Amino acid sequence: MRKPARGLGLALLLLLALVPETRSQRAPPAEVDPEVARLLERALHHAETLRKQFRTIEYDAEMRVQEWDAHGTLRGRAKATAVMRPGAEQPMTFVSREIDGKVRLPEPEKRRKRKRAEKEKTLLEFAEERQIAERFAFTVVGTETVAGQRASRVAFHPRPIGRRKDTTDRFLETISGTAWVSATTEKLVKFELRLDQPLQLFWIFAVLRELEIRYELLVPGEVLGRSKLQVKFALHTPVTSLRQQHDVQLDNFRRRSESNVFAALRPAEATH
Repeated sequence: MRKPARGLGLALLLLLALVPETRSQRAPPAEVDPEVARLLERALHHAETLRKQFRTIEYDAEMRVQEWDAHGTLRGRAKATAVMRPGAEQPMTFVSREIDGKVRLPEPEKRRKRKRAEKEKTLLEFAEERQIAERFAFTVVGTETVAGQRASRVAFHPRPIGRRKDTTDRFLETISGTAWVSATTEKLVKFELRLDQPLQLFWIFAVLRELEIRYELLVPGEVLGRSKLQVKFALHTPVTSLRQQHDVQLDNFRRRSESNVFAALRPAEATH
């Protein structure tokens, strides 16, 4: 929740994970509309390609952050520009920062090294593991024009399946939203997600009280294109309460230099 980049990643991952994999060997307990299944499955495959492609690109992010205290009083505002390199050793480099008052800006954390025995899951594997086809109800509720493209509007909400394995399962049971998939490119062009009820997090007393994620493509590009992302959240603990809103403009997606691409693809060998 600390990085706007993570917000984008979460938005993409959730949309792509919230897709019924029609080729699964296990039949879902409730029938999935064939039109919805075809639409979202194609979007899922496009997104898996995009997820892998992100390791070789970088992009610019212009962010504005507002922060409020537990009483709703504005504590501060900040604006910044940064270069984002998903999966790189240094995933975010600030170009400029301006802070007015007390507000927490995202920190450019270094990427954690993946254990050799730990295999990275694809979006298809994640959807299968989390029983997405059984867990959510999907409905096409119309079409709209997004970024100059006709897009199908697909609403989704959870349905109980009697499984509560971990925090991820509990999170998936508390979210609903809408995804817009382009009829031309079969890619995600807009996404909205909200938390329907408070969620207790990993720490025993930490509660995520609010969460909203909104993503929209504005101008299509070769990789992704100029787009906007908004993330709102409210986190409460016995010690402190934090409410923030991140408004981020994403643009200028481009291929990284060879050294940065090498570091993202082969981190173990590139850290000497």
